[in-house]
Amino acid sequence: GHRMASRVLYLSYEEAAPEHTMKLDVTAATVTVQSALARFALEYSSTTSGSLQAPALQLSKDDGSALAADALLPCGLPNGTDLFVISTQKPLSTTVFAKEGSAIAASQAKAGDHSYYYSVGKNRGLPTTATANASLPPPVQVAKVAARVPEATISSYSILDDDGKVKVHIPMAGATALAAGAITATFRDRSFDLRVTTEKHLLRLHVPILLEEIRQEECFVKARSGKLVLTLVKRDLSKNWYELRKTKGVGDTEFHKIVPDAGEAHIFTL
Repeated sequence: GHRMASRVLYLSYEEAAPEHTMKLDVTAATVTVQSALARFALEYSSTTSGSLQAPALQLSKDDGSALAADALLPCGLPNGTDLFVISTQKPLSTTVFAKEGSAIAASQAKAGDHSYYYSVGKNRGLPTTATANASLPPPVQVAKVAARVPEATISSYSILDDDGKVKVHIPMAGATALAAGAITATFRDRSFDLRVTTEKHLLRLHVPILLEEIRQEECFVKARSGKLVLTLVKRDLSKNWYELRKTKGVGDTEFHKIVPDAGEAHIFTL
């Protein structure tokens, strides 16, 4: 028979630790936003130490616009789209809706298919300074950056192994207010070099040898409230990334053969 083009969406909760991403396959059947959120809440509480209330959740697109609870996913969104699970402060209702939601969720939630979450650095679990919808200053077109700003290494980040992608979350105050062109990342076969120019510093995260190879032309960086998210696309989908850097293991005779920063450079600027 005719095989349908697969349609997979990624639902991510990134507002607070523990963060979580759920892969939602809508190839064979559409799913309401409400039911997808119920499924997400169930998977979230069963795979992380946190808990989310389905009725208080909202699903929004990259641009911040919310999807209606009764909208049918994929809503015409392309395969691989990232959607964001947002927790609204007041639960929308305290009626049977929650229980009903969890019953739907229970019947639909499939085991397996979970993201693994690893954290590096000491910033996990601290409240983000930015509050939702705080009025941000308008982005400055061209920030006057001193010719030589001191370089500082980005030491705190966390990684999320998300099927075919690895997401690197880097806490950064004022990330969305950076000047255009302030963020540059050079991706190669098995390395990346991220540079962020702020008014006071050149912040840099350089990993000369990543754990595995990446598709450098498909990698990118996004600015989110209070952080940057750098997405690496795996070359070998079967490989689990439990850390970002490849280190020499005991009795590892191949390590010295890996050339740091090798391969064609793909430069991404935001």
